[in-house]
Amino acid sequence: MHRPLARITGALGTLLLVSSLATSGLLPAAADPATGAAVDPAAGHAPDRANHSATLLYFHDAHEIGPVLTGGQDRGGVARLATAVRTVEEQNPATAVVFGGDLAGGTLFGGLYKGMPMVEALNDVGVDLANFGQHDFDFGVDHARELVAASDFPWITSNLTTADGAPFVEGGTWAVQRVGKVRVGFVGLTDAIETTSAAGDLVEGDPIAAARAAVADLKEHAKADVVVAVTQYPMAENHELVRAVPELDAVFGEEMAEYDSVIEYEGDVPLMASEGNIGSLVRLDITKRRGEHVVTPSVVEVDHTVTPDPALREVEERYAAEMDERLSEVLADVRTPLLNPGQISRSQETALGNFVADAFRARHGADVGWVNGGGLRAEAPGPDFTLRDAYSIAPFANRVLNVRVTGSGLRQSLEDAVSRVQDAGGGFPQVSGMAYSYSPTAPVGARVRDISVGGAPLDPDAAYTVAVTAYVAGGGDGVSGFADAEVLVPIGEAPVDAEVIADRARTLTTIDVTTEGRITVLP
Repeated sequence: MHRPLARITGALGTLLLVSSLATSGLLPAAADPATGAAVDPAAGHAPDRANHSATLLYFHDAHEIGPVLTGGQDRGGVARLATAVRTVEEQNPATAVVFGGDLAGGTLFGGLYKGMPMVEALNDVGVDLANFGQHDFDFGVDHARELVAASDFPWITSNLTTADGAPFVEGGTWAVQRVGKVRVGFVGLTDAIETTSAAGDLVEGDPIAAARAAVADLKEHAKADVVVAVTQYPMAENHELVRAVPELDAVFGEEMAEYDSVIEYEGDVPLMASEGNIGSLVRLDITKRRGEHVVTPSVVEVDHTVTPDPALREVEERYAAEMDERLSEVLADVRTPLLNPGQISRSQETALGNFVADAFRARHGADVGWVNGGGLRAEAPGPDFTLRDAYSIAPFANRVLNVRVTGSGLRQSLEDAVSRVQDAGGGFPQVSGMAYSYSPTAPVGARVRDISVGGAPLDPDAAYTVAVTAYVAGGGDGVSGFADAEVLVPIGEAPVDAEVIADRARTLTTIDVTTEGRITVLP
């Protein structure tokens, strides 16, 4: 690493020294510590060099290797990220870069390349430590281990264990990094594993209990001037975490807005989230004053005003050209456009929803196909249906399960799924092999009527097979009726939704799908 850091990492009951890690090749050998003058956003001047000072740079949600053009904004990209990081390093050489997770799956690029190009790019940027996001497990535990092995930086997780109770990362339930003269302790927390291909292979422990245990072990085996939690949790849960674990001095959390960084406080502890898609960095300056380490957060934009690093810009352009070539493959003709104006798939039947639900049902030969309307992220107007269309419609790399559920469970799932339709809730079900009617003005829990499967009225005591994403089956969007369903195809063997859609298009060669009364909206 080009940055003056020494590292200590640890697992419960185990202290792993820097020297042993360097010898084993797990981490680079420690360099001599150094300090630098960090800009203090509160005071508006550089702190006294006699004081210990350090800077942490945090970002999260790195699915796209190149810039993202959305919402009228041009943000992100690893080339700009590298420049932004190095600019701060010039201000304070005692700087460490922390990645919060999510570099595989989740988007078109993430789904196609499964995170490996991002790991290589972040190696070049100079990331010093990473926490896992759930999308890093979209392609299974073994693939996540490959991402870790390819990283020049360590990954930690305090609450993810294997099925036999062992930490997912050996020696990585916490970490201490020496950033200049400041010793920074880290714990890492991840949620939503049930929505990934790692479900069943990983156990997601309670975050508060895991954080308490990791901090206690850290303090027993190492010394830290400040302790930072890196989490996959939103602000409300991070507030609760700080109240429950008072040893925490700062929290880096999950992005709360695509275009805005968020900084809140629980007491005097800052809770910070960067923009999505590498749109910003959160900067945390740590300065020792009168024997106390003071943390001061600010934001570094990673947008069109930042000059891209030339070498990484070439990498971005190479992948963009390669993606264009791969995704231009024509899979079918589109006779009837698959549209979703105003996200109407969140409230009524659409041809797009029928096509995807049909694809799910056909793949598993199930009685019912089910896709949540909020999971349909793009349209396919035609005249060609390309591989890009398939991955744009379903960019989150959700696995399509085949489950067996009772009729009463299916009814409960429908009630749950339409309960937030007035708020354009994403759980609204587009279906295949099934028909139902619902009233958006009826009381929640009593909105669905006239359910039929295969043309016959729903039998609450009968068993039905349903092709549905792991996200929905796992309770996503508040759908609870699949909780006791029997999983017929293990998640590790279940196909990715975009691939199911692409295969369906190839099979049809001509897409001619219309609305046909599968869903009736009542007054």
